[in-house]
Amino acid sequence: MLPGPLRRRALQAAFDRARDAFDRGDIEAVTALFARDVEYVPPPPLGDGEIRGLPAVLEFWHGVLARYPHSTIENLALREAAPGRFVRTARLRHVPAAGGEPLEYEIVQTTVLRGGRVVRQVNELSR
Repeated sequence: MLPGPLRRRALQAAFDRARDAFDRGDIEAVTALFARDVEYVPPPPLGDGEIRGLPAVLEFWHGVLARYPHSTIENLALREAAPGRFVRTARLRHVPAAGGEPLEYEIVQTTVLRGGRVVRQVNELSR
């Protein structure tokens, strides 16, 4: 296991790469480290309930990007809650395809890793 400061820098860099991929609409790159059988809870403004499996997560996000072709995420905070468990606060913005008001909200995202893969990710609205 890497020392704390080095681990935090590596973690921040990984989340920054995911942010950049999300901002350019590259969902495959965002989910590249997801386990095939990932358990995923989307941000409440976009969906409810748990999605199981990487193919279903990809289908969900491709549907979101069809409705909101310009979506961005801003990482606000990131911390390691426990070994293999990370909590990120982020601000998302989705601009609809047909114009209209963008959808904006903040989430608290909890990510659980096992064997270097995301096995569970839960998104909740920030309070």
